[in-house]
Amino acid sequence: MARIKPTRFMFQPVQLVRPCEVVAYRITEAIRAGDVKVGERLPSEQSLSAQLGVSRPTLREAIKLLVQAAIVQVLPGSSGGIFVTSETIPPKLCGYPLPDQPLEEVDSVMEARRVFEPHVARLAAMYATPADFERMRDAVQLSEEISAKFKKKKITEQGAQRMTMASTRFNIAVARATQNSMVVQMMEVMLRRMELVRTLAVRQLPDIAMSTKTLSDSLLAIESGDPAQIDAATATRIGLLESAWEQAAGKPLRRRAILQASATAAIKNKPTTKPA
Repeated sequence: MARIKPTRFMFQPVQLVRPCEVVAYRITEAIRAGDVKVGERLPSEQSLSAQLGVSRPTLREAIKLLVQAAIVQVLPGSSGGIFVTSETIPPKLCGYPLPDQPLEEVDSVMEARRVFEPHVARLAAMYATPADFERMRDAVQLSEEISAKFKKKKITEQGAQRMTMASTRFNIAVARATQNSMVVQMMEVMLRRMELVRTLAVRQLPDIAMSTKTLSDSLLAIESGDPAQIDAATATRIGLLESAWEQAAGKPLRRRAILQASATAAIKNKPTTKPA
């Protein structure tokens, strides 16, 4: 029998994590999404371990990771408990771990965003509940509060992280408004892929209020329900990030013809007034 050569396919390394890290990721996801806010107390150890479906020793290890990252604080006594102390989440605790992605592949992430987000926003406009719109408004308000602190001055690293968090909350709120759990999961993965890019890009903006305006315009577009207005607002928001990233990276992003044409058409067809 002739000897068969081994496949040329290259397997990617497996990123192993401990159970306590998965628990920590789950808790930080809730904080990043705004479901759990600074100052709030997490459920008791017994209740939280039951909700997460893990043992109490595993939960304690996860809480220890969060304490070390200054995300939560554990206070003793009958009035104590586990309290959220920060919304700034280190990248290593931002959701489930993903295989490493070189910065050279940022083009792929940005392109995926152009394909994905306009359709998510359209779907959100069709199925959003009053509670969904309230979460979007909360994210825009948070962005406004942060940008006001850096009016006419350069934004700090922490400020850029918080602006990114506001944008994250808006995107998650839009994804949840589709009433499709798979869309939410896909949005969360894409946002984690863009975490570094978005934070770096925000610091390149000449006026941080530009980021807030794109959020506000996207909210108005989704509330209008008009597909052309939604596409135009989404294209403008994506374009702002792409331009800022190109400035930070010092080189242009890949823009394949069909997607570039769609984005250009969306902006050109943007209504001048809000539909009745």
